[in-house]
Amino acid sequence: MGSIFVLAFLVILVPGLVAYSLLRWAGLAIGPAGLLGLLIILVGLGIYPSLLQRLGWVRRRGRRPARNRSA
Repeated sequence: MGSIFVLAFLVILVPGLVAYSLLRWAGLAIGPAGLLGLLIILVGLGIYPSLLQRLGWVRRRGRRPARNRSA
């Protein structure tokens, strides 16, 4: 269970903080650097569930059988 949280930390938070730090170091103002770091974090949030499924840590959702709508 702890390894899932470590993976979340590595996939979501670390890239955003690294991007923010590098952009600030390169001379970008705090606002744009923060927004780009936040964008990287949001992309990581989007990728994280599919990464868990690919690693086999979470099962894929089963499809429900289609309802018969002829009433």
